[in-house]
Amino acid sequence: MTIWFPNIEGGSGPVYRQIAHAIRGAVNDGSLKPGDRLPTHRDLAYHLGVTVGTITRSYREAERLGLVAGEVGRGTYVLGGLQSELDMAVTVPAPGHFSNNIGTMTRETANDDAEDIGPVNFRMNCPLPPREDHIRNVLIDVAKSTPLNDMITYKSEYGMPGHRRALASMAGALGLDDNPERVLPTAGVQHGMTVSLLATVRPGDLVLCEELTYPNLRSLANLLQFRLRGVSMDEEGIIPEALENLCRTQSPRAIYLMPTLHNPLCSTMSQKRRMEIAELLRKYDLLLIEDGIYHFLNPDAPPPLSCFAPERSIYLDGVSKSIGGGLRVGYIHAPGEMIAKLASAIRSTCWMVSAINLELVSRLIEDGSLKRYEAWHREEAARRLSIILGTLKGYDVRFHPTNYHIWLGLPDHIDPGELVMNAANNGVLLTAAQQFSVGHPPRGLRLCFGAEKSTERLREGVQIVERLLQTSEFGNTVVM
Repeated sequence: MTIWFPNIEGGSGPVYRQIAHAIRGAVNDGSLKPGDRLPTHRDLAYHLGVTVGTITRSYREAERLGLVAGEVGRGTYVLGGLQSELDMAVTVPAPGHFSNNIGTMTRETANDDAEDIGPVNFRMNCPLPPREDHIRNVLIDVAKSTPLNDMITYKSEYGMPGHRRALASMAGALGLDDNPERVLPTAGVQHGMTVSLLATVRPGDLVLCEELTYPNLRSLANLLQFRLRGVSMDEEGIIPEALENLCRTQSPRAIYLMPTLHNPLCSTMSQKRRMEIAELLRKYDLLLIEDGIYHFLNPDAPPPLSCFAPERSIYLDGVSKSIGGGLRVGYIHAPGEMIAKLASAIRSTCWMVSAINLELVSRLIEDGSLKRYEAWHREEAARRLSIILGTLKGYDVRFHPTNYHIWLGLPDHIDPGELVMNAANNGVLLTAAQQFSVGHPPRGLRLCFGAEKSTERLREGVQIVERLLQTSEFGNTVVM
């Protein structure tokens, strides 16, 4: 393990950020090199005299900045000399203008909104909200027509009956049981993940997942102290034989899966494969936590995996990708006997979900707006994807025609960390496979294209990526 400890004496601001900035400085000056292992959370907390939670937060911040990647059971490792968004705001040219040897992006080619200043963000998988006034009008009507007391006082962690009915109708449209008693509102799918794991998994338990998985699951494994193990995958998702071998030899407690439009690989599991996995869930008494946040982008997908083993499945969904992430509205769909325990976890983590937000979302579900927004997103994703694929012709790209992200496989001579660093230095933010990996990461990266307002910025950003792929050298930085 690398014998390196940060010096934060005399620093200002939150301690976790001081530590993250110290890591960044050490990476940039060469004190920490790619592959170096950072001190354990406990060792660094003891050395600095802070809590383990502070170290966890600082490492998470360093991971967000693209500096490190954590591997459950192995530790946290340095990726390379990536700069943070704060540094890039200083090192890239003046706001609204990117100039480099590879491509030029000017303010005139983008929209006039302030959000279009800065790096092209291919890192965030957060599609833009629908561009219309209906949401604003519904929110105004909520304010006018709903008693104030109903909106701003404490409510039950179970949610109000009308809101549960609306969320249950979302689940019912997918083929799940639309009984409101099986549904609980959450503050988004990520909150639903936390609640589900808190209620069902104990420290030391083994939780399975795809070998590439949503990065927050790894953070939750560190926070809740459960073990995490990746299951081998093919073009559909996890391989049944690999799952059965782990169930037979390792006795896992639960498995977290994204069978439809997997993040980051874009794969969708066939119905036959879902039925095979469901049988293994029953055979080995394994609990499923299914993340369905991208399901709406693939209307031809089979029913959720949870439909094939409903008695042992927790299904998570929400409106972060279809309406807006800032609403923080999602739901848990679970067996009736699990609802009370899940509700207790909701109460312990946030007491209740905002009634104002739930009322707004419920009305958008009931008046048909949600379905309309979902269709709009599929059209918008297809339009943007055509720009991406038109530029990345001939490359190893995995995609779905109406999805907002792609997986870009990389040839052996291009190092993913170096490519991410080079792109960041030229005004484009990418995410390498290390961020998703539970085990040995493949050679590739995820590119998301829903967050940029301007499709012209999107076009010029992917052109920069393509030119970096074409050359083995950019300036003084060599792509290995």
